[in-house]
Amino acid sequence: MRRDVFIQNDSGGLSVLAADALNDIIEDGRADDMRFVTSHKAMLLELYGDDSMPVRIVVDEPLSEEEQAQWLARASWRIDTADGRILVVGGFDPDVLADWRSHDSGEDGWGGGVAAVTAQPGGWRVDVYAHVGSMNGRQILREFGDAPGAAFRRSHPAMAMPLWLGKMLEFSTEEDPGLDDAWDDVKSSVEAGRLSIDTDSGDAIGFLVHVTRSNESAGEPPEGGWFARDANARVPDVFPLGLASGVPDPELRSFHDKLLGIEAPEPERPIAGEVVEIIERWSGDTLKTIDGGPVVIELAEVYLLYWMTAMTSESPPRFELWMEAARGWTPPAPTAEVAVETKAGGGITAIGPSRESGGWLLWWTARTVAALDGVPDGAVITFAMAPRIDYDETLDPAVGRTLYEGKITAGKVHLVEASPKIAHDTLEQAIGFVRHAAIHKRITVRAGAERAAFDAAVESYVFEEDSVIWTGDTATLSEPDERTLLLLASAVFRIRFAGEWPMAAAES
Repeated sequence: MRRDVFIQNDSGGLSVLAADALNDIIEDGRADDMRFVTSHKAMLLELYGDDSMPVRIVVDEPLSEEEQAQWLARASWRIDTADGRILVVGGFDPDVLADWRSHDSGEDGWGGGVAAVTAQPGGWRVDVYAHVGSMNGRQILREFGDAPGAAFRRSHPAMAMPLWLGKMLEFSTEEDPGLDDAWDDVKSSVEAGRLSIDTDSGDAIGFLVHVTRSNESAGEPPEGGWFARDANARVPDVFPLGLASGVPDPELRSFHDKLLGIEAPEPERPIAGEVVEIIERWSGDTLKTIDGGPVVIELAEVYLLYWMTAMTSESPPRFELWMEAARGWTPPAPTAEVAVETKAGGGITAIGPSRESGGWLLWWTARTVAALDGVPDGAVITFAMAPRIDYDETLDPAVGRTLYEGKITAGKVHLVEASPKIAHDTLEQAIGFVRHAAIHKRITVRAGAERAAFDAAVESYVFEEDSVIWTGDTATLSEPDERTLLLLASAVFRIRFAGEWPMAAAES
């Protein structure tokens, strides 16, 4: 059996799992990755970034000559499956696995971040090959060979370059020496004949997962349980053109359409029609007066309260905002991302993300919701966050659960009550820390436990040398990347404010 599937992935890993271990992996919650590796229930591979891509899965049949010739890295392990099902997963996230488990369509189910294939019960050798459609493969081309643009032209003179290489060089112009400036406007350069890109070359396979019957020893597991991104790396003598995928890669389809001037129609999304109730169903501690007096922030910065709470949790919580305003205020209109309802006969406006929202979209939606116009003085704002227990019942119900209330005066929120109970100075410091990350794009890191947590997060989320720039005890990123910055800031936040709010376990 061979099949191509698009694997969605917003993590720095790829895994191959025995499906019979799924429940145990979810319950373990990433406490002991190595246990599943040494018991031959999981194979874990590091990626250079959050890479979604086409993956080819080949079960119990040989690879083709081109599949053998073009690979750029290979990791091998054994998977023992009791029921014959093997999963290929974007990342190794218990939340993703739990979500897939609740929607699993049965044998040979495909979709989202998980692909399931049916083999036979027993031992199987799994070889995971990196190809050019993955960040791992492209990074190996950069690090282990000549400049990719020059290497391609040397191996394939007069040939139009494949679509994947054109997209790669558009953002890495230095890797095509002598034609750097041509990549500044790819479409114009193609139209003028300065660049030649084969728009019919199709999309490229990112990884090939080869599953073959074997009960032989897999050797020693990698340190920490994760195979390195460049395990057994090589660059073929003939520059690889890529294996044509049987499923589309949305990023390459977008690049293809840009080159040809094709404008994709905006998909219609339904307007969000329901605010998920948190305030009326509040199950946390009751609101308590903030010790030391109100904390004052700009109304447009109220999203920082959500970002603070999201930093405490591995799974971003939902939120609900109530505005009890004087007459004359016009609430915002609902959108696909934001639901708006009236309560108490119109005296309260409830605003929150659509029920389907999750992940990073919740962070961005909170920032959008905070941009409220024309709120009159005297309006009362209540802002609640709660973990998505309905989505994942294994979540700690205390982590990610906070509630704030205050009044609006001259466009500022005077926060007077909070849950859990908090002191004025602590809340101001926490808001200031998140403000520096959100607005000023910098993180101040104290020596000791904070620096250790920060360095561990860098190891997990930052893969390019010199990406983190230090000025004294303040870290910034050389290339702006809000998600990465927030991941690093979260690691520090959990150490600095441990004891003030319930926290997910800090990175060790």
